[in-house]
Parts: sequence; structure tokens; C-alpha cells
Amino acid sequence: MDAFAPPSIRRERRYGKVAAALEAVVVTLLLAWSLIGIPGTPDTRLDASWQLMLIHAHAAGLQFGRDIIFTWGPWGFLCCGYHLGETGAVPILVWQTAGQLLIALLIVLLTRGLVPWRRTAFAALFFAFHWLFTDVVYFVLITLIAVSGLMRRDAPLLRVVAWTLALGFLAQFKFTYFLLSSAGVLAAMACWAGRRSWARMAGAAAGYSLSVAASWVAAGQNPDNLYAYLRRGLDIAMGYGDAMGLDEPWPVFLWSAALALACAVFLLSAWRAVPERSYALGACGYLAFSFLVMWKESCTRADFIAFGGHVFGLFTYCLILAPVLPGLLFPGRRWHLFDCLALLCLVGIAQLDRELYAGGPRILWERLYGNGRALGRLGSLPGEWQDAYEQACGRAAMPRVRGEVGSATVDVYDFSTAVALMNGLNLDSRPVFQGYSAYTPSLEGWNLRFYQSARAPDYLLWNGERVDGRYPGEDDAMLVAALAGHYRPLFCERDYWLLKRQEPLPPGPMERTLLTSRTLRLSEELAIPNERGHAIWISVNPIPNALGRLRALLYKPAQLYVTTTDERGGTSRWRLVPRVSRAGFILAPLLETADDAAAFMRGESRTWIRSLHLEAPAGQEEFWSRADVALYALPSVPVRTANDEAGNGASRP
Repeated sequence: MDAFAPPSIRRERRYGKVAAALEAVVVTLLLAWSLIGIPGTPDTRLDASWQLMLIHAHAAGLQFGRDIIFTWGPWGFLCCGYHLGETGAVPILVWQTAGQLLIALLIVLLTRGLVPWRRTAFAALFFAFHWLFTDVVYFVLITLIAVSGLMRRDAPLLRVVAWTLALGFLAQFKFTYFLLSSAGVLAAMACWAGRRSWARMAGAAAGYSLSVAASWVAAGQNPDNLYAYLRRGLDIAMGYGDAMGLDEPWPVFLWSAALALACAVFLLSAWRAVPERSYALGACGYLAFSFLVMWKESCTRADFIAFGGHVFGLFTYCLILAPVLPGLLFPGRRWHLFDCLALLCLVGIAQLDRELYAGGPRILWERLYGNGRALGRLGSLPGEWQDAYEQACGRAAMPRVRGEVGSATVDVYDFSTAVALMNGLNLDSRPVFQGYSAYTPSLEGWNLRFYQSARAPDYLLWNGERVDGRYPGEDDAMLVAALAGHYRPLFCERDYWLLKRQEPLPPGPMERTLLTSRTLRLSEELAIPNERGHAIWISVNPIPNALGRLRALLYKPAQLYVTTTDERGGTSRWRLVPRVSRAGFILAPLLETADDAAAFMRGESRTWIRSLHLEAPAGQEEFWSRADVALYALPSVPVRTANDEAGNGASRP
């Protein structure tokens, strides 16, 4: 016992504890300082729009899964990179200060059992690179809780329950975090079941269930809507690959595949070598799931932005965990081959973004310097945000729209909901409030039924922007077709047409009359029947071959395009979203611009499609077998040739 040890030994142990405590405090403060993310001034673009919508949803008490359907959950507004003035400022600032300090403390506690060089390497890599991809912070935290906290053999019951309480709260930030947290709890339950510790297994299940429910209610959500939120979140997740996939360059794929292969080899060797089989099964099973989720998230939306992007998610996740996982799974070993993965990640990042190492330190310093300045005036930030927000609102002002709409309800198509919020309009948006996310028939149906109900907005702001070069009208396809004749265009301001509701949308699906159906191969031309009296609806069911299905399962679906030729001989190439195209969308008239949409609402056609064919990007032709195509007339949507002059009270300044 320490009391009977010689004075010199007691003094060394005391000094050792003091040094360890000092190290933990310093590392916690440094990590927390780097984690703070002070939101910036908003604009009306896509990213700012959905983030402002999350803040607005929390302030307005909107119900997730019913009023709002999105990838983020009811506590997701705390992570927003843009502010909404004083609205939601206090909880956001609390999370970005005290919350980030808590995250840093939890990370330090979960890695305190590692040898010093592993703790140091982990802290340094986390500090220097976590900002490359926001989700990495939460992926790392959830992973450490699962593997180091929940499954630790000497963890008492109360500590196991405490870790599940943390996971239940994190699960309400984003649906992906819910999947990771739930997988971590299930893996821990399997681990404790293998150890015959039924009390800890039950405690993990009960603690997590209680925390999920309590966090849901604490966010102002009705318990009855939790299932709806999870069901809709699964819809979004299942269709994400088809709708949001972007192809990366071959070097990016090769580096990512090498990382994924290295992770798979490590987990296989760990599963065989870890002596305790229950821990090996739980830890390796969970880690395999987490790496798969990060692989899919990084390589599906494989975009590059300045100093970061989805594509760096897997690199950053592997880089930060490289010195940690061997220490957790093989605590007796001094080093492991998996430690070399950090070097592989560093080289890969340098190869893919050569400017990162030159500009990264400056960005990190500016982040730390900005956080320090913000902490010095924390109490005045809500007022500063409000002033900055009002100035931004002035830059986005649409006085003519405000004068017409007044206090009536308004929605925005396709995704710039921020323009309504920043103009002080009474935003009452459809559940999937950004149309590009309504990429399954189920999600489309929620939006259509919203407009068919008594809650249909009095006005609709329409902008012609789209994402990823999709065919016009694919986003919210069923709703777009149903709006014609029921919303009348009034005028255009700042590239937004204001439409006013004239009569309710009829319930049920639209009547369709089959014109033709056939099977197409890639590049095979299909002539469009000369039926110009009504809008034409197209259904395209692209059928991948066995190789294409395997690619979709392990990587992401292959892409497919439709090339159209209009009546003037002009050709255009558009991206198809398979889950949308199977249900169908308006093919003709072409709704390429907001003016085209306004004409369509008046029952006019500005551009007609004469023929089309399907094609795949270079190198992806071998993943497709054929496509079943059907064309329908929509008798309830009559159209006539437009005279290219605004009419019926509509105007463009």
C-alpha cells in the first residue's frame, strides 16, 4: 500500500499523479480551444439555408419526422456554422464553449490508459486535423466511447450507464450519429453478454434507451414522433448514394481503397489475436461498421472544397485513430503495423491536396486566434450576431415580395429557405424543405401531401437553381407536376418568382395516360411522341447488372445521365437520380429556368423535348444492363406554346 511505501516512492507517485493531472488539463484545454466553432454571418446559399432552417426549427418547435425531414436531428442546430442573429444564440454558444470543453475532456478520459507516446500522437493529430471534416470529431468520440468506455472489462455498471447517456444525447444530433451510437451500444451489449455480465448488458440497453428518449423530449420533440424521425431518416440514408453521389478522381479512389483495405486487414488480425473473444467480437464488429459508414460517407459525396471536404473524412478518421486502436486492442504491445497508417494518411492528403500543408497551419492559427477573441467577448456575441444578421438581411432584401406576402405563409423551391427567413417572411415549408433531398417516392409523397392539405402555403418562392446538374423537375417531382394551374406566378425579384396559391391541390396521385413504353440500351435514341397539348411524364427504371449491384453495395451506385434534344436542335446532358426516375418526373416542357417554371404554372411551354437517350460517364458503362422507359401524358396538366411574354398579371422587372 502507498501508506507503507518509503517517502521517496510516495513522493514520486504523488508527483506522477500531479504530472498526469496537469497533462490532462493542458491537453483538454488545447483540444477544446481548437474544437470551438463560432458560427459566421449567413447568406442565402444552400449550406447556410439548411443550417438556418435547423435553428429556426428549434426556435419554432417544429417536430422532426413530421414537420421537418432531414439528415440532421433536433439537436443538430448546435453544430451550425452560421447564426440566425440572436435566435438560438445562447444554446449554440453554450455548446460551442462548455460543450466542446466536455467533448475534449471525454476524449482525454477515454485515452488516458494509453502509453504516453500514443496519447501524445493522438492529441497532436486530433488537434491539427479534426477541422478537415466536421463529422470526424463525433465519429472519433462515439468510437472511443464504444470501444474504450462501454466495453472496458473493469468498467463498473454506473460508468457503463453514464457512457450510454452520452451516446443517447449525441444520437440526436444527426441520423448518422444515431446509427453509430446504436451500433456501439449493441456491440457493447454483445460484449457483456459474452462475459455473462447481464446487469451491464441490461444497463447499457436501459441507459441508452432512456437517454435517447430524454434527449428527444428535451429538444422539444413529441415522443410519438421519434419513430417517424427514425423511419424518415432511414429513407434519406437509403437513397443518399443514388442521389448525392459524386465521382472522385482515380488517385482519390485508390488512396481511399488502400486505407479501407488496411483497416480491414487490421480488424481481421485483431479479431484473431485479441485473447478475450467477447471483446474481440464487440470491438472489431463495431469498428468494422464505423469504418464502413465513414468509407461510404467520404466516397459517396466525394467532393473537394478549399482545405477539406467529404473526401477527407476517411483519411482524417484513420489518421486520428491510427495511434489509438492498437493501444486499446493490444495494450501490452509497444507498437503495431497499424501505427504506420498515420503516415499513409499524411502522404495521401498531401498527394490529393498539395496546398493543405502550406495553408493548413495558417487556417489552424486563425481558428485558434478567432476563438480566443470570441471567448473574450462571449457575452456580447448575441448582440453582434444580431447586428451582422440584420446587415445580411439587408443585402438579401426583397421588398416587393415582403409587401405582397405580408403575414401569409410561404415556402421556397428548391433549397434556399434562408431567403424567406432573412426577409422576415412567415416560412411554413414542406417537410423535406430542400427539394433535392426528396429523392425517394416516400419523401416526395410527404411533400405532395403537405401541399394537398390545409397547411399548403399561400405563396411559393421559386428559384431555378439545382444541384449536381440534375434534370429540371426531378427535385420534388410529384409536387412540381401537381402545382401547375394551382399556383399563379405574380412577379420575379432577385431571380425568385413569387407564386400565389389559387386553389387547393386535389388529393391523390395524378392521372396518367400511357403513350409508349420500351426498353432502352445506353445511347439508344427515343423519339418523344408529338403530344403537345399536355405535359409529358417520363419513368426511367435503370437496371444495373450484377457488377453494378456489387459496386452499389460496397462503394456507391454508378451514375447515369439523360441527354435530351429540344425542338430547336439543342442538346443538353442531365443527371438522373434512379429512385426519382423510377417513379417519374416531368419531361416536357423543360423547366430549366425559373422563367420556364413560371410559364409552366400558367399552362405554357417555352421549350419542348424532341428525343432523348441514356448514357453513363466514361468507364461506368459496364455497370448498367438496360433501362425500362415509359412516357405518359398528364391530362390534368394542359400546356400551350408560350409567346415568351409575361402574361396573366405576371411580370419580371
